[in-house]
Amino acid sequence: MAEDLRVWLKRAVALSKAPGATACVGRAGDEKRFSAAEGMRQITPVAEGATEDTLYDLASLTKQISTTTSIMLLHEDGKLSLDQKISEFLPIPGLERYTLRQCITHTAGLAPFKPWQDEIHSPEDIVQRIAELPQAHPAGTRRVYSDLGFILLAQVVGQAAREPIDAYIARRVFKPLGMKRTLFNPGPELRKDCAATENCPWRKRVLKGEVHDERAFAMGGVAGHAGLFSTASDLGLFCDALLSGKVLKHPTLDDMLRLGQVPFYPGQGIGWWLDPWTSGSNGYLPSRHAFGHTGFTGTALWLDRETGIYAVLLSNTVHPRREPRDNTSLRRTFYDGIMFAHYSKATNAHSGIDYLHRVDYAPVAGKRAVLLTNQAATDMLGRPDLEVFGVEPGVTFKTIYTPEHGLRGQAEAGKSVASEKTGATPVISLYGKQKRPTKDELKGVQLFVIDLPDVGSRYYTYMATMKECLAACAESGVPVLVLDRPNPLGGTVLEGPVAKVFESSVCCAPIPARHGMTLGEIAQFLQRTVFAKSKLKLDVQNVENWRRELMHPVCALPWTPPSPNLPTFESALAYAGTCLFEGVNLNEGRGTDTPFLLFGAPWVDNKAVTDAIDPALAVGFKLSPKVYIPKPLPGKSENPEYNGKLCKGIRLEVTDPDAARPFSLTVAVLVELVKRHADQLQWKPNFDVLAGGPWLREQIVAGRSAAEIIAETQVELAAFDAARQKRYPTSAEMLQHYLDGDKNSA
Repeated sequence: MAEDLRVWLKRAVALSKAPGATACVGRAGDEKRFSAAEGMRQITPVAEGATEDTLYDLASLTKQISTTTSIMLLHEDGKLSLDQKISEFLPIPGLERYTLRQCITHTAGLAPFKPWQDEIHSPEDIVQRIAELPQAHPAGTRRVYSDLGFILLAQVVGQAAREPIDAYIARRVFKPLGMKRTLFNPGPELRKDCAATENCPWRKRVLKGEVHDERAFAMGGVAGHAGLFSTASDLGLFCDALLSGKVLKHPTLDDMLRLGQVPFYPGQGIGWWLDPWTSGSNGYLPSRHAFGHTGFTGTALWLDRETGIYAVLLSNTVHPRREPRDNTSLRRTFYDGIMFAHYSKATNAHSGIDYLHRVDYAPVAGKRAVLLTNQAATDMLGRPDLEVFGVEPGVTFKTIYTPEHGLRGQAEAGKSVASEKTGATPVISLYGKQKRPTKDELKGVQLFVIDLPDVGSRYYTYMATMKECLAACAESGVPVLVLDRPNPLGGTVLEGPVAKVFESSVCCAPIPARHGMTLGEIAQFLQRTVFAKSKLKLDVQNVENWRRELMHPVCALPWTPPSPNLPTFESALAYAGTCLFEGVNLNEGRGTDTPFLLFGAPWVDNKAVTDAIDPALAVGFKLSPKVYIPKPLPGKSENPEYNGKLCKGIRLEVTDPDAARPFSLTVAVLVELVKRHADQLQWKPNFDVLAGGPWLREQIVAGRSAAEIIAETQVELAAFDAARQKRYPTSAEMLQHYLDGDKNSA
């Protein structure tokens, strides 16, 4: 594993064209740490190789390691409260506008930075200038990353601790942990071991052991936003201690790292960034419990409280010039290596609605927009779209459209839903007499936003509702934005024949029953096929941190039932096959607590059928005979098949979601029912509709085995898989991308 990570460090340096880098990767409580150096720590004026004890200018990592830690230690000691005003420590007019919490979460309304290096000569100078600044926006209303807030916080530390921040943090943290090479303003002995940074045009020299940030330099090298130097190994000690509760108490970390404490920017914690993303230049660990930060000079640090993994990456990408530095390639490549090594079966997926948080809702803000959604379209915190959009005052919708089951998912399957109002906004149901938006409703609309939780099966009507909306928007010239979501069944497994007849709300496209696409990919598929000759304007906001082989249980997303009879992921997985039982005279589990995971009828010899199923077609499931009585369940199933009658059924338990093939299992059950109950089994007209044509029923009735039927579908599934356009890679495809890059660079 260590050698693999060494390869990824080398790859990151090569792809980013950085001079060099050092790294430290470990797990809290385990003294074994991966540590390595690659490339050069200085190119000019004299070449020097990077070593594991090279000190790097940490830049903005100073904010977390020094300033945030100091503030929270003082908070634990009762020396300050995060809700105190800055002016209580720095009694200067103007600073009463800001609290410590607002500064440490970048919500104070302060500008990112000011180029004051030629005009200031001390910390007091810059504090006075900050106090005189007008607020960019009211405190507590937006999150804007700001050096200025952390400059103030460092001065607060000095007042509350009664000693300068560099002395305080060294005494409380660095010395007790044995971090001997972590400090501000390295002296001559350590300066020679520092990585060089920029050939600074302001200071007229290559910087080595001097802080790169101009404002921090003008303040004497000690500041709240920059100035700290350290090694990867020293930071490994810090990470281990922090995760182990040896720096701050675990309850303090709980408060600091709570998602959603900044409602309009859930990924901002106390000082630290939370729940990292693949996009941007930050790198990430794919965990909802990860936290970290980066620095301008090419530094990055991510820790995961769930696994205990931490990964330090230090570089000097600003040497010998700050442009063109490529921190993006450096960090993404290295942290992708950590992902491949430690997170093959886990991720912290982010849906399109989460992305809007990060960009202040820019794609929709200020536009005359409408929204197609329901209560199950939630963000990573489980908040429905309307609640999420309600946090942002600049976002309103002219109309809300809803699919089957209504805005709150209150109506059972197939039941028409009436339109209503939520406040002053009309809510128009598209599952009743009206199937699509009218031209009058779309008049003057600048954007049609779609955010629906699809379940990965062709039978689900949300896809058909989206199709109708795409058609209406194409006719009216209204642009469409789909906020994409992971397919809960993943994107690699396809099942069932490709539909040949697709003019129904439960079969509206020429795709397999288990289609392996996200709703955004389906929209693009419809754009290329059904709407190929139209002028549909379509944009899809990608899911992030998702790889196509990953199913819902490993995506760290809440399961909000998309409809009343899919209460769990397991029921949605089984639904990809057992929904077909709606096309015969079986009860498919409606009227029970386990819809689609239980099916039967009074006439079924459930033990014989269970025993006869080919184990190869039941992989991933445990089957057991079960006797049950379907009962009316208000809002879920008011009159289920065989209501009040004793049914002899089969209970499904999902044992391996990745291996489970529910469509194959369903075909096997139908084949056995034809063998044993040909006189009792009845085919309803909607079976062929659900199946996408008569072929499947004809094969079963003809006496073909389930294995033969499934095998015959594989040819067209392979062709469909090759033809569909995939927006999201698998882990294997990501890895191959890097391997190909290595070959090309060679």
